[in-house]
Amino acid sequence: MTILSFNNIANAGDKQDYLLGAGDSIRINVFQNPELTTETQVSGAGLVTYPLIGQVKVGGKSIPAAEQLIAQALIKGGYVKEPQVNIVLLLVRGNQVAVLGMVNRPGRYPLETSDIPLSHVLATAGGVSINAGNGMALLLGTRDGQSYKYEVDLASLFLGDKKAEDVLVSNGDVIYVTPGNQVSIIGQVLRPGRFPLDGVKMRLVDALAMAGGMIPSASDSVVVTGIHDGQPFKKEFDVAGIFLSNETTEDINVVANDQIYVHRAPVYYIYGEVQRPSSYRVERNMTVVQALAQGGGPTVRGTQRNIKLMRRNDAGVVEKVVPKLTDLIKANDVLYVEESLF
Repeated sequence: MTILSFNNIANAGDKQDYLLGAGDSIRINVFQNPELTTETQVSGAGLVTYPLIGQVKVGGKSIPAAEQLIAQALIKGGYVKEPQVNIVLLLVRGNQVAVLGMVNRPGRYPLETSDIPLSHVLATAGGVSINAGNGMALLLGTRDGQSYKYEVDLASLFLGDKKAEDVLVSNGDVIYVTPGNQVSIIGQVLRPGRFPLDGVKMRLVDALAMAGGMIPSASDSVVVTGIHDGQPFKKEFDVAGIFLSNETTEDINVVANDQIYVHRAPVYYIYGEVQRPSSYRVERNMTVVQALAQGGGPTVRGTQRNIKLMRRNDAGVVEKVVPKLTDLIKANDVLYVEESLF
């Protein structure tokens, strides 16, 4: 009985299931004739070179058929009277499939037998990635000399009980795992990227949660762009308002291929005689006195009477005024607390 091994490690299965192909490495032994032991590689033409008998075409043959072919050549040449030929498959390269798309380890993989189902090949490639979502597996190849194309839903392939959908792959096949319904989430979130939708649509807040949520520098403003009902769509949402109201209306759902952009929060600046001069986030309805409190308040040499507010007007000119403590802070405002001499 012939032993098939992959990379000299794992048993590859029943030898009758495998057809030798170009690139395969094999060891040929003849019982009680150690001088005839050789290791060789199947050429692109399917040939191997063997002592005494020269070139033998083993490509496309099963291992038992190749053993018989070499044995017959040894008998015909009068070299061995009753040869017992044994072929060991050392390295599988002749029968391969390419796995591309949304898998964890895309690449080319050997077929160790002729009855490997699609799901097993995907598992060998590390399984489908999280970005595959509810995508499809597309199998392209040739069967009986004709072009072959097969498409299967990933969910039904792995979760369903229809074994007929888990078709067998063949040498030269290409498997492409398509991305499912996805949205892009960028900007001020913990993990920007593309994420699969759980279905054809999803609540905006649930989509943001997939990206790890909004980071402290994020504003309450989120812009969603895409194609909704066949028309270009762009809308800005107040996420804080959505969370507080727990809205579930249709206009805050995202759909496949939407892009979600989380803006950076507007900031203001405090300088001069304050405890912690720096830039700070503009909170909702923030007043001057609240803004000063964020900076720790005035130092002993600064007072609330010596506050100046610098703000750029609609014409682009920076104006300097003395604000009221109840005035609202706007983005890019500069508060300056002057030193008090008395």
